[in-house]
Amino acid sequence: MQRFYEIYTNLKLRSRSANNNFAILKLAVLDSELKYAYQKKIELHNKNFETQEFADSGFDLMVPENHTFDKGLDSKFIDMKVKAELVYCNTKTDALSFSPFQLYPRSSISKTPLMLANHVGIIDSGYRGNLIGAFRSFQTNKSYTVDKFTRLLQVCHPSLCPIYVVLVEESDLVDTERGSGGFGSTGV
Repeated sequence: MQRFYEIYTNLKLRSRSANNNFAILKLAVLDSELKYAYQKKIELHNKNFETQEFADSGFDLMVPENHTFDKGLDSKFIDMKVKAELVYCNTKTDALSFSPFQLYPRSSISKTPLMLANHVGIIDSGYRGNLIGAFRSFQTNKSYTVDKFTRLLQVCHPSLCPIYVVLVEESDLVDTERGSGGFGSTGV
């Protein structure tokens, strides 16, 4: 966590968006081609965080490969092939804490026949598995293909505070009791 205190302190001192509370998203990308695509997106996203007073509350996730919905009202899980951890930064107390986060559909999803089947994905602070979106297609007369690198989801902190993104290795994510169990794995 020491590295993230340094990132936090640096952002608090020099970023216009860090005047209020913000979050640091630790993103582990499991595929090298996908990682390269994220590097460019992260650079632009973070530049906006550092220079704009009102930075984005969400960070977009990309579909790592083409996915086809073959029939009407088809549902499928799309593995984004990324793992994540969110650290909430309280600028009043200088406290950093692990935080749950949410996966929301991007507004541009309305230009497709898709919807996020569970409307909002709630990711517990201890979850360390791949981020997966459950999508449903409402196109009834033909198949629909989501192209590789299409952005359908965004990661948001529950308060919708701005997010700064750091690309990390999977081993940089903190081990938790929950681990990678997802979609109903808590048994509660």
